Amino acid sequence: MNPMKHKVLITGAAKRIGRAIAEAFADAGNDVAIHYHTSHAEAEELQRLLQAKGVQAVLCQADLRVPEASKEILAQLSRQSFAPDLLINSASVYQRARLSDLAPEALAELYRINFFAPFELMQLFAKQAPPHSCIINLLDQRIAFPDPDAGGYAFAKQSLRDATLACALEWAPRLRVNAVAPGLVLSPPGVPPEKINPLLPQVPLQARTTEQDVANACLFLANAPAITGQILFVDGGLHLRGHSPETPLQRTK
Repeated sequence: MNPMKHKVLITGAAKRIGRAIAEAFADAGNDVAIHYHTSHAEAEELQRLLQAKGVQAVLCQADLRVPEASKEILAQLSRQSFAPDLLINSASVYQRARLSDLAPEALAELYRINFFAPFELMQLFAKQAPPHSCIINLLDQRIAFPDPDAGGYAFAKQSLRDATLACALEWAPRLRVNAVAPGLVLSPPGVPPEKINPLLPQVPLQARTTEQDVANACLFLANAPAITGQILFVDGGLHLRGHSPETPLQRTK
C-alpha cells in the first residue's frame, strides 16, 4: 500500500532535526509548512529546496515563547491556503541545570517552549484538522528516567509525554497522537560534533541516532493508521540504561 500524502506542519523546521524531518516528508511527496523563529535565511533556503522536489512548501514565523504563537502559526497557514492534517512538534530548547540552581523564570521558559506551546498547538490543530489527522510530538529518551541535571527540560518533556497519551485517548478515533523519543542525535549548538563520540560506548547499539533515523520514525507513525498513544524510542537502546550519559558537552546550552 502506498503511503498517505499529507500536508504537514513542522515546528522548528529550519534547522537540525526539524529540517531533516521536513526533507524526508517532502521526499515522500508530502507538502510541508516550515515553522521557524529567527532562522529566516535557513527557512527560505529550505523552502526553495523542498519546492524543487515538486511539493508545496510554505513558511510561518512565530516566537513560541509568546502565548498567542500557536494561533498566529495557524492563521499564517490559513492565509496561504495551507490546511495541515499532520502536526509534528519538533521545536524545543534545551538547558542543563541542577534543580537546586533552576530559577523560576528559567523553568517557565523551558515549559513555555517545550510543553505549553506544543500543547496549545495540539489543541488548536485538533479543533480544525480533518478526521484521520495525526499529531507527532518529539520528546527525549530522558522521559524514561529521572535526570536531575536536566530537570526543567526533562519535566517539560515528561509533561508533553503525558499529554501525548491523554490526548490519544480523548481524541480517538478522530485523531491519532504519538511521539518519538530520540537519544544522542546532535551535539548542542556551538559544540563540535565529535564531542558526542565519548558518549557512544554508553549506548547499547554504540552509535548515535541520526537525524534521518528520527525522520524515518516520524514517517512511519504518520502512515500507521492502527497506531496511537505510542512513544517510539529512537535512541539505540539508551533509555534502557536508566540514566543519562554524563559529559561536559551536556552542560553547554
